[in-house]
Amino acid sequence: MTPQNILFVDDSPMVLSLLERTLTQETFTLYTAHTPKKALQVLEQHPIDVVVSDLLMPGLDGITFLRIIKKDYPHIVRIILSGHLHTQSILSAINQVGVFRFLTKPLELDNDTLKKNLYEALDQARFNRSSLHADQNVAHSLSVFIDSILNAPYRPYVLLNDQHIVTAVHAALADPYPVGSSLRHPDGEGIQLTAHSLYIPHEESESSDPDLYTLDTLTVGHSSLRLIRLSEIA
Repeated sequence: MTPQNILFVDDSPMVLSLLERTLTQETFTLYTAHTPKKALQVLEQHPIDVVVSDLLMPGLDGITFLRIIKKDYPHIVRIILSGHLHTQSILSAINQVGVFRFLTKPLELDNDTLKKNLYEALDQARFNRSSLHADQNVAHSLSVFIDSILNAPYRPYVLLNDQHIVTAVHAALADPYPVGSSLRHPDGEGIQLTAHSLYIPHEESESSDPDLYTLDTLTVGHSSLRLIRLSEIA
């Protein structure tokens, strides 16, 4: 299992010491910092999953600090720990940094509420990492997919969504296959390019007849794009 790390940021040594004693037996690794500046150094050195930060600290304030984390470490789950929460602080935190939880001082350490919140935050961080990785993979695949269109301008193409609706088309094919038109075969089981007398079965994911056309499919989440490159215009 990937190690999970939580960073507490508070200008009170007493609070940090108390947290270290309370959470010493947990499965995650606990880091502490008494200033946002020190916390940023910890973030550079360790793969942090959750940050729990006070709002009112000398130097960089908590909202600005969490805003930096949101920008530079989007997967990190952000929690506010403060004894001075008021309406404006809460609204600012929600609007600017997307806070996962608000914890108030003094912390209640005689029950499992704090630990429950922290483990829920770790679960969310794990999900965030997976989503971020998936988004990066999709972005790369989409970039390659688009490059394959741009780098072969001599091959007229039709780009379809998963409903077989034309979403983009080479200028040379704009008349027979305009954007927004459906290329679904009447029987609903495949794609019909009438101007080319060409039928592509629904279950066919890759072309086996490159002399007539090539077919590439890119899955994006629960949807897919299908790129048909034709060997001739019509």
